[in-house]
Amino acid sequence: MSTENKIPSEDILAQKWDRTISNFVVKTGLGLSAGIVASALLFKKRTWPIAIATGWGFGVAYADAQRIFHPANIPGAKFEKEKPTA
Repeated sequence: MSTENKIPSEDILAQKWDRTISNFVVKTGLGLSAGIVASALLFKKRTWPIAIATGWGFGVAYADAQRIFHPANIPGAKFEKEKPTA
């Protein structure tokens, strides 16, 4: 038996989902807030800045979720196998 403490896979997946959901809430909320401020101050209370900024926040959160769940798809990332030592 190994003496290392291994984290179960379901805990790793739960941590990834927790981070992803919190990113969606925070970044979409920030986009919504920025859109409301821009709409009120710059665009005569039109609705399209709110929609665009909220979509931007959602898109950033989605890109982060892709990086969290699929780290091999990050440009420039290399995963090399360790060579067995005899």
